[in-house]
Amino acid sequence: MKKQVLFGIALLCSAFLGNVRAANPLQDTTYNAMGPNGEYTLTNKWLYSVTLGNYVAAGDKIGTSGFVRGMAVKDGKMLFIDREKKQITVVNGETGLKEDPIILASNIFTYIGRNKADTADSIYVAGTLPYNDIKVDNAGNVLIGNCITSSAGRFQVWKINLTDGSGTLIIDQANLATLFPASTIRFDAFGVWGDVNTNAIIMASNASAMEAYKWTITNGVLSDPVMIEIDNVTEGTYLTGLPNPGSAPQIFPLDDNYFYLDGNATYPTLIDKDGNVIDGFYNNPSALKDSTTMKDKILTMNQGHNGIAEFQVGDEYFVVMAATNTAGTPPSSFRLFKFADANKAFSGLDCLWTFPMKGMGGSSNAYRTGMPAVEVSGNTAKIYVYTGENGYGMYEFRVTQSGKPEISLQPVTVSVNGNTLKLSETVANLSIYNITGQLIGKFANVSSVEAPGKGIFVVKATTLHGETAIQKVIVK
Repeated sequence: MKKQVLFGIALLCSAFLGNVRAANPLQDTTYNAMGPNGEYTLTNKWLYSVTLGNYVAAGDKIGTSGFVRGMAVKDGKMLFIDREKKQITVVNGETGLKEDPIILASNIFTYIGRNKADTADSIYVAGTLPYNDIKVDNAGNVLIGNCITSSAGRFQVWKINLTDGSGTLIIDQANLATLFPASTIRFDAFGVWGDVNTNAIIMASNASAMEAYKWTITNGVLSDPVMIEIDNVTEGTYLTGLPNPGSAPQIFPLDDNYFYLDGNATYPTLIDKDGNVIDGFYNNPSALKDSTTMKDKILTMNQGHNGIAEFQVGDEYFVVMAATNTAGTPPSSFRLFKFADANKAFSGLDCLWTFPMKGMGGSSNAYRTGMPAVEVSGNTAKIYVYTGENGYGMYEFRVTQSGKPEISLQPVTVSVNGNTLKLSETVANLSIYNITGQLIGKFANVSSVEAPGKGIFVVKATTLHGETAIQKVIVK
């Protein structure tokens, strides 16, 4: 009788715990429009975070602490790799609500080898921490990878069928110690560019040394890995003198020639296939400080969380990245920048916002995940973010007027006479922008002004009656 009662209680508790529901997704604060004409807007659609108080209970969280270290996005769904449950947890990107998970096949991150007595084959687990990272390639293939903590580990990357959870083994590297006997190796994450079914690059950053490892897939055939020694000797970069990139580094190949490296000890840094440091915040240290999000406070980036994503809207280029770690201000935040042009140089970075404005939270995140992912449709980019142990959310970034002021000749017009800009009437306010949208002159109660130089300018005028006109002018 006692056994039956206890069994009934166990069933009741199991049913109760199984039906725990997450708190409702909340919304972050409102962000001011940016750009000379307010053409850039950022809106939080939903957010779970420690800061908001709805990422605290077990039902709120994406998984058990320490077991969900990677996030990627495909077709509006956030995909989280869960090592404890051996599944991909799926979140609807529009609502923030969890959907049915993808249970992964039992053979993933396993291999067959001889037992110690060499009498029979046995099944072994590959790597120290299976189900450790997840990425989506340019063709939409979903890949998951394990963590290895030495060169004796077996590094694997699998392609996942989201319909049934089955996997296809893409990388099964068991001989790293033989190929690179002088290297001490730890891989926490991987990056991918291209289509793993045909032509692609897969990379992993070594947490123990300034090294990156690169596999090339050509016409569906995988190469042996090559090791890239990253320059930490040349003076003047933020990698100078670093023995390694710090814990849990992330790597993001952009093509066959370039990749971003971001580790616990680094800011995101652009590197070429020969290991040369090409660009980074060392070329624009002032971009580490944000004076636009909060008008009365400067927010400074720090190292510690790892993640970056470039994207394009129309003919403009942007990048979003982890901005602060759990000890930063605000704790566990991201930052969105605009590049000056298609060259995407750090020297031309323009900070738009740091978000969430109050951060996602200060709960310990030992695996350093601060991952953004972006999907673009038309003039709108959906920015998905995940900070380990502190929450996840989605922001909508919108670019109006294709990022450039619309040209209007009414109600006031501008003409060029030599070096003078003449208006058809006296205006209350006049602003002059260069072709990239940077404000270079502002005037009040004028009917003419001297041009700031030769070139193409955009003039925005507000009449004494409050009407606004925007016109492009050429000063030769």
